[in-house]
Amino acid sequence: MPDILWIQNGRIIDPANGRDEPGDLFAVDGKIVAALSDEQRASARVINAEGRIVCPGLVDIHVHLREPGQTHKETIQTGSWAAAAGG
Repeated sequence: MPDILWIQNGRIIDPANGRDEPGDLFAVDGKIVAALSDEQRASARVINAEGRIVCPGLVDIHVHLREPGQTHKETIQTGSWAAAAGG
């Protein structure tokens, strides 16, 4: 059985395609698809993204870690783990 995801009501931002608008996003087995059949919609895992942004990815290019000098607060490893856990 395929893994079907339906993200509803999100603000879809896709710079590569010049898209910034509210809408739904569909994925089957981890790949974005244009639409879902009625059968797929009935079995889809639904996420309500109202008030949220749906986009390919964001990168924080400005970070402060406490190494060297203040490793009692944070190390590169613990700071990286915290960032990964936070999404």
